[in-house]
Amino acid sequence: MSEITRKPALLSVSLSLVGAGVCLVAAALSSSTALAAAAVGVVVLAVGLVIGGRRAVTAGGVALFAAILFGGIAGSGPELLLVGLLAAVFAWDVGENAIGIGEQLGRETNTTRAELVHAASTLSVGIVATVLGYGAYQAAGGGQPVTALVFLLLGVVALVAALRD
Repeated sequence: MSEITRKPALLSVSLSLVGAGVCLVAAALSSSTALAAAAVGVVVLAVGLVIGGRRAVTAGGVALFAAILFGGIAGSGPELLLVGLLAAVFAWDVGENAIGIGEQLGRETNTTRAELVHAASTLSVGIVATVLGYGAYQAAGGGQPVTALVFLLLGVVALVAALRD
């Protein structure tokens, strides 16, 4: 009997890196500081996904989130920031799932359906939270200070985290 390869699931690794790439593009359109933070986040996330390290994946996700905050401080529009935030949360969550599936089932098991369902669920919840958050931002009126936008981003993250559990 062969040993199970307890490495992160490849489909989820790929999806996580796509999310990180979208966040990187959003950060690049925001500011050079945001781009630098996002680049660090992508590299750390990728390392975590290669070695199966949850701490590295979480650290990469935190760096991606910080990149979006830097973009908000630089004055980027809420649409770009919300897309970047959704991509950052997606990259982190799907990356964590890749590690979990790999630890429990290994790479040899066909987990495509489970991975796609998880990714689609994460994306669906994130889109709903993003649309609701943006709607609240628009309803509150234009010309809000940057602080309001930062709190909006934090609120969306809190909602996604609450729905994840």
